Amino acid sequence: MPDMKKKLKISSTAYRVLLLLKKLNEKSLNISELNYIFSQDPEVARFFSKDVILKYISTLRTAGYDILKPTASDGYCYMLNKAPVEVDFSDQDIETLASLKNYALALQQNRFIKSYSSFIEKLKRYMPEQKYNRLKELIDSMQNDEIINKFKKYSDLIQKIEQYIAENQRVEIKYTLPEENSKKLVITKLYRFKYLANGVRIVYYDLMAGQVDSVKIEDITSIKQLPSISGEGQSLCPVVFRLKGKLAKTYRPYEREKVSEPDLKTGEITVTAYSEDIDSLLQRLFKYAENCELVYPKLMRIKMKNLILEALNNHKVCS
Repeated sequence: MPDMKKKLKISSTAYRVLLLLKKLNEKSLNISELNYIFSQDPEVARFFSKDVILKYISTLRTAGYDILKPTASDGYCYMLNKAPVEVDFSDQDIETLASLKNYALALQQNRFIKSYSSFIEKLKRYMPEQKYNRLKELIDSMQNDEIINKFKKYSDLIQKIEQYIAENQRVEIKYTLPEENSKKLVITKLYRFKYLANGVRIVYYDLMAGQVDSVKIEDITSIKQLPSISGEGQSLCPVVFRLKGKLAKTYRPYEREKVSEPDLKTGEITVTAYSEDIDSLLQRLFKYAENCELVYPKLMRIKMKNLILEALNNHKVCS
């Protein structure tokens, strides 16, 4: 019986050609970059002359791979344009790819659009031409879709916030609170976008209050970058709540939560939570109803109160 544990042996030259193909499939590369890849690969670990690398590229072209000639405009990079093998994409696959493009557009964030475009460029090399044309037709036909244009009016603001998040900038935000008929100013570090059925919220860390919070994008009246402060730290402000009744006996702490020993008289427990998603935490505490009291901080008590008032307002009973 043959030894199945023996390492498969292949030609060292074949290995280098396949490695080159793998890297060109990931992105366009010039001769120097390809040589560096060879030098760092443990199976190769050496540099080659330009002529040797060109021979490897020529081998791939002979095998049917369309590798474009480098030009000054693209930094003299070699780009894999088309592969000789094709993937059998079904009609449903093409429809899914079109939907992904539309959802990427709907979020109005450049990074999602760029990631999708890069993904499609790679798939295109292995996609039959008629399937690719069908994909373009589907994408064009969906341009006026309601989902795509849902957040289009916030496009400029979303892209500005996206940049602030990527650069980890300190930001000043001014926004209104329609339910409280008030205005607010916060100095923040922006965390992320939170897309909901009824809109999009910006999750941020309030540097003054030491608390994570969020704001509806339509409530923002101004936003601007502030000078960075070196060594500026961030520590989450604790949210403290009390639980009683059967819930106190059966409660199991979530991640980043600490639970006190039960009170000997009342059986109540006190939970200290360090959450980066205050809205989700509030919604969870809201479900605990009369078995939960939010103790600290005051800002969170106010938010919980407003949440309760909104719920009551939705369930008014006419006398």
